[in-house]
Amino acid sequence: MSSPVARPAPRSKAGIRYQDAQRAALELFAERGFSRVGMRDLAAHMGIAAGSLYNHIESKEALLFEFIEEFYSALTLGAEQLLKSQPEATSRLRALLERHLQLHQSMPLHFRLAEYELCCLPPEPLEQILELRERYEQHWLQAVAPLCGQVPDAVRRGAVRAIVSLLNQLPAWTQAACDEPASRLRLQQEMVLGALAGALGMAVHAF
Repeated sequence: MSSPVARPAPRSKAGIRYQDAQRAALELFAERGFSRVGMRDLAAHMGIAAGSLYNHIESKEALLFEFIEEFYSALTLGAEQLLKSQPEATSRLRALLERHLQLHQSMPLHFRLAEYELCCLPPEPLEQILELRERYEQHWLQAVAPLCGQVPDAVRRGAVRAIVSLLNQLPAWTQAACDEPASRLRLQQEMVLGALAGALGMAVHAF
């Protein structure tokens, strides 16, 4: 594993303008796509001159990295806490699943960027994010390993990688299927557990 990449320090990060730039960038990146948003677009969205924006942020790539890092850090920290507090295998897996879906409700735009705009990061920040995502996937592997018998390690890893991508996209896919939040959450859980059952031979009824 490579050494962590130093994130560029945004200028005036504690200031109101930096927070405004964050919100504007998050909204525009998610709505239009990272490659279609320029610094002038960010400045216009904030109502300031384009040249002034560089007083508050380093670059739009630095902001994208920050959003995706924040997303995977939140997932990883939550997973670490759950694995320590849930000793029973099926409880750990269900808790991981519920935590991921609940986090989507509070960070929906971060999820969209993490899944669709990751490739827009420069090589070194991209490597750092991939390492962070791998840490999160390791927690899932730890949770599913006791439940899937003699499934080869490569199959488990591939299934977990696919499940994490599915979880990142699933809430948006099922938005129109169920208007009621609790029903939508149950549908999402059933879809993920069904995918795990098919890939790893796990018994869905055990959950």
